[in-house]
Order: sequence, then structure tokens, then C-alpha cells
Amino acid sequence: MGPSGSGKTTMINIIGCMDVCSKGLVYIDGVNTGTLTEKELTRLRREKIGLVFQQFHLVHHLTAVENVTLAQYYHSMPDEEEALKALERVGLAERAQHLPKQLSGGEQQRVCIARALINYPSIILADEPTGNLDKANEQIVIDILNKLHQEGHTIVMVTHDPKIGKLAQRLVKLEHGKIVNSK
Repeated sequence: MGPSGSGKTTMINIIGCMDVCSKGLVYIDGVNTGTLTEKELTRLRREKIGLVFQQFHLVHHLTAVENVTLAQYYHSMPDEEEALKALERVGLAERAQHLPKQLSGGEQQRVCIARALINYPSIILADEPTGNLDKANEQIVIDILNKLHQEGHTIVMVTHDPKIGKLAQRLVKLEHGKIVNSK
């Protein structure tokens, strides 16, 4: 948590191996990410990390199930059956053949969560995943993320919402790129 410009998204990008930190070290599963080649970083992201963004980043001319299978292209062979199972986990199996414009904002975010789950990542990075949602859909997304955490996934979430922050097992507050409080 922290105000706009405090470094929350930068921190998520560093943990997700999309940016490199200028100080300090990042370890994922005991591996110092700073020592990995670009190819090794790509493999780590592909195998260990699922990403959920505030902006859904869905391909508008692809159906929900096709958007979910996109994440498999760089990991393995696309598997529609696996994508349907991921959509089922987020309560959208019946919406699999719908285009993003035919889905509500909450449903689009759940497609994004299904896409993040398709490769069975141990870490899910969520950057303001409820920021564009109404209260009902916000609760659905939070419930899904809580269930994933109970199943053993590590969830790292950026949020401005203190109510959501209180749900965290550990809360890190940032200001001006520095950790000012960690509980």
C-alpha cells in the first residue's frame, strides 16, 4: 500500500522480473533473480508467476477462453480444456465463448485471474485488481484471491483500499520508493 507514485507498481514489476532493482536483491524460490539471464528470467516468469492487472489487457477479438489460453503459448501447448477449468475456478465457465465487450468489468477481471492461473503459478502478482470494479465484483475478486491463497498461492497485491489491505497476512507500506512500515 502507499500513495500514488510511492513505488507499488515498480515493486510488483521487480518481483515479477519485468524490471531490475537498482539496490538490493530479489529471491524467488531461493534463486537470486539478479543473477539470471534474460532467457532464465523469462522461464521463471512463465513457470512461477501469474499477473493480474487493474487494466484487464484482454485481446478484444478473442473469446474469454482464447484470452486464457494466450498465457499457455509461451509455456506449453495451448489447452482449451485447461483454460475452461481455469474459467470454471473463477465462476465463468458459461461465459467462455463471450468476447470481452460482452463481459462486465468484474467478469473481465475474472478472465484475467483465470489467465494468471493457467500455468499453475506459485506467485500471483495483482496490481490494483479491484480498482475498476464495483463493490459486488470487488468482493468476488477478493474471495477468489483469498481462496487461491488458502490453496497455497502467494498473492502479492497492490491496493489503495485500506479495507483490502487489512485482509493481508502481511502489509507493506511504501512512500517515495521506500518501505516505511511492514507488518
